[in-house]
Amino acid sequence: MPDLAAISDSLGAECLGAVFVRTSTGTFRTVAATATAIFELNNTDYSWTDISGPSAPYSASERWSFTRFGDMLLIHNISDPIQKYDINAGGAVSDLGGSPPQAKYSCVVGDFVVLGNLSGAETTVHWSGYNDCEHWTVGDKGSDTQEIPEGGEIFSIFGDRGGFYVIQRAGMQYFSFALDSPYIFTRTVINPNQGAVSPRSVVNIGNGRFYYLSEDGFFAGADRTPIGAERVDKWILSVIDPAYLDDVSGAADPYEKIVWWVYQTATGLRNMIGYDWQLDRWCMSDKAVSDVFPLVTIGMTWDALDDLYASIDGVDLPFDSRLFMGGRPTLAAFDTDNKLAFFTGANLEATFDTSFFQPDDAVRASVTSARLTTDASAATVTVISKSYHGDADRYSREGAMTSSGIIPLRADGRLHKIRATIPAQSAWTIMSDVDVSVVASGGR
Repeated sequence: MPDLAAISDSLGAECLGAVFVRTSTGTFRTVAATATAIFELNNTDYSWTDISGPSAPYSASERWSFTRFGDMLLIHNISDPIQKYDINAGGAVSDLGGSPPQAKYSCVVGDFVVLGNLSGAETTVHWSGYNDCEHWTVGDKGSDTQEIPEGGEIFSIFGDRGGFYVIQRAGMQYFSFALDSPYIFTRTVINPNQGAVSPRSVVNIGNGRFYYLSEDGFFAGADRTPIGAERVDKWILSVIDPAYLDDVSGAADPYEKIVWWVYQTATGLRNMIGYDWQLDRWCMSDKAVSDVFPLVTIGMTWDALDDLYASIDGVDLPFDSRLFMGGRPTLAAFDTDNKLAFFTGANLEATFDTSFFQPDDAVRASVTSARLTTDASAATVTVISKSYHGDADRYSREGAMTSSGIIPLRADGRLHKIRATIPAQSAWTIMSDVDVSVVASGGR
């Protein structure tokens, strides 16, 4: 897990949403929003330009939604009029025409913009007129509404090739194009009982594949394929502050094929847990962030380095970093200082724990050494031992890797767990297993 590398000035307040868009000339614009204002990142000096419209200051109490429709970016929350931003021309945003309803969520489906969870109608979706995101008159140009009678509050909507999904608190729906009927969309219940526990925990990676946190853990798809059962579900639900359970938010890292969720612990920390959908494995990070977003790297010139570093010797990133390339899809975050940052820094310290194992059923055993299968040049190992299940953990002295690769250790007990640590800023790619040498200690 690379460290965060901050590149921008502070937004001045917590970021409640961010997105990137590509203009017709191939350049990228990064837009972010706080509770009261909307900003665009200056790609030269990495300052933020306030592009708020006449409806500002805004009063967003939840995260903003961003949906691109042609050359227009729709930016909205349920408390304020929907804002539109001209992607090619730039400048300030303005109110979307056509008197659309205020809504929490939106997506594009074919030639329609769909809004979900409307102001005063949390179980209703409303789609625009055909190929016109500023036409919202029901019954005209195909625009219409649909109240969903079961499943409760709408938590997320996203488009698919043949329609769009609606994820609710206690149900899931699929609206498909109905080209052979007088209706634009027809509704199918795809899960009548279960939904998501947190609106922003729903992460869509395309082609009907999405992941989310439910009341009983992490799942994939409408059929609720468990991805966290007997691995992380009980643990994550025990460490999340229950008061912030509905604040869990997720984003897909477009480069590493990992879905990351940010959650708040009972101690007030905002940590991350990640699911690699290609490897079907979990990871975690205690790096403090306010939220994460899929963005693109901004790219830097040599002259622009002066805005971030006092001297060339102060550059703490490799010059082939994705941060310097520009336009590369990657995971971004806003740090605790409300600065835009990318996970392109030096590697953070990595910690690996095995489960507890019992070398000998009859007698106690002493761990004498370990050998790690890793390409890290430096690593340490600590043995955590117990005399019985429920006993307090006892930690051995930390052992360092020798020139032979063997790490000398001394730990006695019936149950042992190996903890391997790779120091921060180490260059490495693999840690696959540990071979442990044990001898019978003779004690019972």
